Parts: sequence; structure tokens; C-alpha cells
Amino acid sequence: MKNIFNFLLAGLLLIFTGACGDDNDSTIDLSDHIESVSILNKAAGNIKIDNFIHLVSVELVEDQVLSDVQIQLTLKSGVTMVSPSSAEATYDLTASPKFSIKVGNKEYSYTIRVKEIEEPVGPYKGWPQSTDFGALPGGIRVYKSPAQLQGKNAVAYIAVAKVNKGRTFDAVLSGTIVEGRKLSGAKTPAEFYADGSYPVIINGGYFTYQSGYYNLSLVCSNGSVEIGAQQDVWPGDGNYYLPARGIFSHIQGAEYKAEWAVTSGTSTYAYSSPVAKPTQPAEFPSFDGARAYTAQTGIGAGPVLIKNGVVVNTYVNEMFKETTDVGATVNNPRTAIGSTGDGRLILFVCEGRNMTANTPGFTLEETARILLDLGCVEALNLDGGGSSCMLINGKETIKPSDGEQRPVTSAVVLK
Repeated sequence: MKNIFNFLLAGLLLIFTGACGDDNDSTIDLSDHIESVSILNKAAGNIKIDNFIHLVSVELVEDQVLSDVQIQLTLKSGVTMVSPSSAEATYDLTASPKFSIKVGNKEYSYTIRVKEIEEPVGPYKGWPQSTDFGALPGGIRVYKSPAQLQGKNAVAYIAVAKVNKGRTFDAVLSGTIVEGRKLSGAKTPAEFYADGSYPVIINGGYFTYQSGYYNLSLVCSNGSVEIGAQQDVWPGDGNYYLPARGIFSHIQGAEYKAEWAVTSGTSTYAYSSPVAKPTQPAEFPSFDGARAYTAQTGIGAGPVLIKNGVVVNTYVNEMFKETTDVGATVNNPRTAIGSTGDGRLILFVCEGRNMTANTPGFTLEETARILLDLGCVEALNLDGGGSSCMLINGKETIKPSDGEQRPVTSAVVLK
């Protein structure tokens, strides 16, 4: 038994000695050749360096481009770079990158391994994260505005949902459709919550009450248009007109668009560019260049605020009055929905009309600029004023300017 043990020990020593001799050296080099690693242009978590197995493990916050990561290496004295030639370089972390260093006459090759991690708790675009409303499903977070936006006092909230986490929005009606646009009733956001327990709810499109509640704006859910785009607009000259009004849609997959739409009979058409203000009463714009509208989900209101990353604010084209109706150039509570270039949905709401002292609200242009600063590349203004409301887990974020929640005919929810 003792002889067998000695034989095994001798074999292990030979193997160990052979392994040490791979670098033509009889000792294992445990020096910290790489003292530190810094990520210069991405949000990162922990970074670990294993100089023994020549591995750098990097945690990067998900949803970032990994093909252009700038890395700064700090080398121990006497260590030089071989490839790349500089200690600060750009790496493609989608392709298991390596770098090489030289110590004396020996070269060592290091592998960089990346792990994507969830965004840490913290601000988004300068908006502090709010955890005052309880736990939310993965992929949804809520942020409260800084004290000022666009040079004004602000009380505003955004709910941010990650599309790659399976989050999207839905448009829901307050009741059954009795006839055309007439619904069986309206609901406050709190009543929408009682019916569906949605983690995030905001008010939706426009409506009117004339011996019953009528929903004026497009609502599309589960791939079906339930109510078409708003048709009749009465500017006060004794005629009615048919402008193309704003909609925001989940087309498919990660594709979200702000567009302009008209509904003729049972057919809805969407335009990718603003449509001119109508000059002839009761006449639809040409359908040339429009697409037959299809989407997974859609909500109408208007005007469109941002298209392809550019502020457009087409309230003139959509025939909204400047100081009444949507109040384009006056301060108001606002509600809006948008999408970012990196796969986020943003639901926005702000207080106005000095429900909190010296907090007047925002114009449409200011609202568009706020959403642009938040990274939105597509955005639509929703019904505002006394309708503006956002509930998180059924709790109010802003103070409604009516003093209480207004019953509305449609809502936008995150799911």
C-alpha cells in the first residue's frame, strides 16, 4: 500500500513539474501583471482579474452595445502591452476578445469574459428612481422628475418598461361599445385598476360626453381596431374636417411607432409623415402613401410630439386649437407615451395648474423636449388637463387638477 502511495505521489510531482515547464520556467508566475481594469464608456458592475488563469471577468449593464467597449488596463511596473499596443483600447466583447502583455521575455494572453447584469437601482437620465409605490414586475421601474424641468418647477413621473423583458402596453376601454364610439360608461383610473390590477395605468385618448360617453381616439388591442381614429373636428367655422390625428402603436416585436391616422368607414390608414392640415370640409386626405393600419396594440390622441428622434409637435396639422382643446402653447398637466432607441417604453405624466404651489405644468413643446431628453425617438401626447393621472400599483403619483380622478373612456396600461 505504501509503495502504491509513493508511486502516485511521484507521478503527481512529474505532472506538476511538467506543467510548470510549459513556459520554460520551473516556477508558477502568480504576479499581478494586470493591477486594475476600467470600463470607460459603458455602465459596468464588478470587474475581476485572475492573473493565474489570465482571465478578466466584466459585468456590464444589459441593453448596451458590446461591440465598442473602451477598456483601460493598469499594468504592473515592467509589464508592456503587445496586442493591442495601447493599454487603453476599444474591444468587441461579442467575440471573446483577448489581449497580450509581455513580462521580460515572456508573453501572456488574457481573455475577457463579459456577463450582462440587470440595471442597478439608481437614476434614469437624471430622474431619481422611486420605490414609494411597492414592488413592480421585472422590467418596469418608476422615476420621479428632478425639481425642475425645462426651467420650470416640476412634479412629474415616468414609468419605464423594457421591451426585451417581455413588457409592453395595452389600450383598454372603460366599457362595452354600445354603438359606434358610444360606450356603456366611463371609469376613473382607480376603477380601471380595480378591474385589472395593472402595475401602471395612465389615462388614454380623447372623449366627450353628450348624453353618454363617446371615445374619440383610436383604440387597438390584441391586433384588432376596436375604435378607429378620430374623424370629425369642428374648428368653429360651421364645418367639420377630417385631419389625420396622432396614434402610437406596438407594431410587432420591438417595433413601436408614432404615426398619423384616419378612419374611413371600417378601414383605418396610417401615415409615416405628417399630413397637411385639411382645407376642404369633410374630405379625407389622399390614401396614397398610407398603409392599411395593422398593429398589436395602439392608442390614439395627439398631437405626435416626436418622430424618428426629431420633435415634430404637429398640433396645427392635426387641427388642435392653440390655447383651447389641447392648449398647445399654454401650461397644462400632460400625459404622454413614447419609445426609446434602446428598447424602452416610457409613460409620462406631470402635474399642472399649481396643484402643487408654483407648478404650472408644461406646453406641448416643453413636453416633447422632456421626452427627447429621456431618449424617446417616437412619442405621442395623450389627453391631459384634468384627465392626467398615473397610478402605480393603484397609488396616485400626481395630484389630478380636478381635485380628484376624472372618469375617462380609455386607459394605457403596462403589462
